[in-house]
Amino acid sequence: MQIKILKLLKTAKNSSGIHCHVLARNHGINLYLSNKSLSVTKYSRWSGLDLGDRKELEWRDVLTEAEQIVGYPTSFLNLRWLFNDEIANTAIHLRKLVGSNHPLLKSAKNLLIGSKSNLQSVGLIILLISKAAGFNNLEFTRDQYDSCVLHSQRALAEIVEMKRTGHIIHKTMVNLREKEKHGEKYKDLLYGNKIVLLTGDYLLATCLHQLGGLRNNAVTELISTGLRDLVEGDFLGEHDKENNPWPTRPKGSNEMRSHYEWEKEDNLRKLGSNEYLGQGKDEWIYRTMLMSGSILGKGCQGAMKLANRGEQTERDAYILGGHLALIWQLYLDVKEFFTHPYLYSLVGAPVTFALWEYPTIYSHILEAKLDKKPVEYKQLYYAVRGTRAIDYLSNFLDDELAAVLKYSERFPVTDARLSLQKMALTIHGEAVQYIEM
Repeated sequence: MQIKILKLLKTAKNSSGIHCHVLARNHGINLYLSNKSLSVTKYSRWSGLDLGDRKELEWRDVLTEAEQIVGYPTSFLNLRWLFNDEIANTAIHLRKLVGSNHPLLKSAKNLLIGSKSNLQSVGLIILLISKAAGFNNLEFTRDQYDSCVLHSQRALAEIVEMKRTGHIIHKTMVNLREKEKHGEKYKDLLYGNKIVLLTGDYLLATCLHQLGGLRNNAVTELISTGLRDLVEGDFLGEHDKENNPWPTRPKGSNEMRSHYEWEKEDNLRKLGSNEYLGQGKDEWIYRTMLMSGSILGKGCQGAMKLANRGEQTERDAYILGGHLALIWQLYLDVKEFFTHPYLYSLVGAPVTFALWEYPTIYSHILEAKLDKKPVEYKQLYYAVRGTRAIDYLSNFLDDELAAVLKYSERFPVTDARLSLQKMALTIHGEAVQYIEM
């Protein structure tokens, strides 16, 4: 049913110019139409709230309902790992960084408060897919599960979430090679880097210890390869002196070999190939699968292994997790590009898609590389906005939403399946709103 609705929406948008927004409500799907002259404030539930508040309220509703379904507030996943003696000692030292503007402070805030860009929803997605798949209760005793989710699956959700958390904490390390550039703050930033290193190492080491506690070699191998993919993603392609990734020079059509079909590859082996760099959409998918799709998809696949759901369900879970990661990253890239035109990711979807469509735009980046100066983000922003990349983004969002709905329908438990669909529908709707601003 959801796939038919999505096709109708795409037809309406293409034929009449009317933009359709899909929103989930309770256990059904509520549709309403709006074009640029109609505001979502007409929806009575949101009257009196500004646009930002309405978006956050919608996401909180979806998140709260999902947590009730799995019977485990995901904020506790973080707290149980972070509130211990080791991290408590680290938190004491964090106070010394106040005023230093070290990136670790922002990461710590997001971990405790939560946002759509942080990691709490990674564990929640694994729990939802675990419940959506179900398990044969004849194979497990009553003390091995709660709210129709195995305790081992909950442990795996925590492990995957904290693996990404530890990895992203490591990425807050500040480049201090140019000591004079930082002046009096150098010592504070150096001190912050030490905390970053110790905290990230602690979380990753604890993950490995907990992973071994599952006593499942297949799951251990799977999640370990997910960490491998994260690290490979960090070194993919070129980087500037601050270690921020550069987009690859667009290839000509005669240089292309094939498209990246991640759904069909053996995910225990090395993912993809550097041949996809410079191929626009293929490069973006490859980069995203390494950085987030692999670990989330493999976490979902591992949860199926723990429940003995069979190879086909394992594969469906991996693909569903991968598509959820892709639509999530699309949303983050779109939001960052349209709300921060002076500073955004150069390997985000808007820039990557525009470079593929109009390779001459690469001159903005090439000039900065050759002259060893910062990229003129504002000029590049307007250059990207002048291409058809924005239309491609809208179509890609629709395709990823359709894939999430398609693969989620293969899981039998209704409430968890609908909750996953609502998450994707909400993210899709908000991304479309940013594009139409």
